[in-house]
Amino acid sequence: MSGDSVMWMILFKILLAATIVLVISSGVRSQHQPPNCHGTCSQFPDCDAHCKFIGYVGGKCADTLCCCS
Repeated sequence: MSGDSVMWMILFKILLAATIVLVISSGVRSQHQPPNCHGTCSQFPDCDAHCKFIGYVGGKCADTLCCCS
């Protein structure tokens, strides 16, 4: 194997490892985002059920807003 091909193989492995780390870290970061508020508690009296229905883990009223997380 020539020196150039070894260098390209090492560079490829470094770039592959960096891509994997970026993909995994962005997935972990997206799980810890602040809750999303979708309306007022008067609009969604059962805030927890509303949030679960639209795909969140749950929800609760924060002041007057129904916030999902």
